[in-house]
Amino acid sequence: MELISTGNGLTLLKPCWEVPSHVQAFVSTRLGGVSQAPFHSLNLGNHVGDHPDYVSQNRLFIGQELPINPIWLNQVHGTQLWTPQNPQVAADGAVTDQHHALTIMTADCLPILICDAMGDVLGACHGGWRGLSQGIIETTMRQMVTQKGPDQPKAYISQLKVYLGPAIGPKYFEVGEDVRLAFMQMKEIQDIQPCFQPLSAPKKYLGNLFQIAKQLLFHLGIEQIYSEEICCYEHADLFFSHRRDKKTGRFASFLWKTE
Repeated sequence: MELISTGNGLTLLKPCWEVPSHVQAFVSTRLGGVSQAPFHSLNLGNHVGDHPDYVSQNRLFIGQELPINPIWLNQVHGTQLWTPQNPQVAADGAVTDQHHALTIMTADCLPILICDAMGDVLGACHGGWRGLSQGIIETTMRQMVTQKGPDQPKAYISQLKVYLGPAIGPKYFEVGEDVRLAFMQMKEIQDIQPCFQPLSAPKKYLGNLFQIAKQLLFHLGIEQIYSEEICCYEHADLFFSHRRDKKTGRFASFLWKTE
């Protein structure tokens, strides 16, 4: 885990992935902002009950680390996308071939950053279990193909590079039979059993979001998957976790390309 400190007092996570040099990304932590408990300190979510002035100041701090204002989505656990042609903020993913700072907020769900081989088209999506089971990854990649317009779409997708950011780890993500069944019905996941470890309580499991996402990516023909599988629940000093703390803030993953 590579953490960097900024001049304005923030601590950021630098993703470990191999992408073209003009493609940039970082993940915020909870360190360095002005929010008070239980949102301390760098809460970026304006929908969790934090004081709006604190959130605005925290977003200003983050904005100082970006070349352009980030796109703040209103995430709803679905599969709608923001694009330059259709800039709807009620979305759980974004795709661009222009100079935008794509942003995904999380506090247990899986942030997924995507870059094509040349760094021409970028995608980012919010991988909660609902979005993953409804096809948010495939929807995002399909839009990347649309933006790029390659002669060979399958070859283009196979060369995509994907980073899976911090999310709740498999030791803490307890789910019921409804979540397991949602993925069992997906033809994209060949073997669901390793993704859900049964608990002693009936129809209760520990789910592995990282493994589920990897299975979905493998099905799409993607092999360049990068993740340290950082558990935000486990690292309470660095990341917010809704499962752990209930009332808490949001950190965010940012992806953009330089001029």
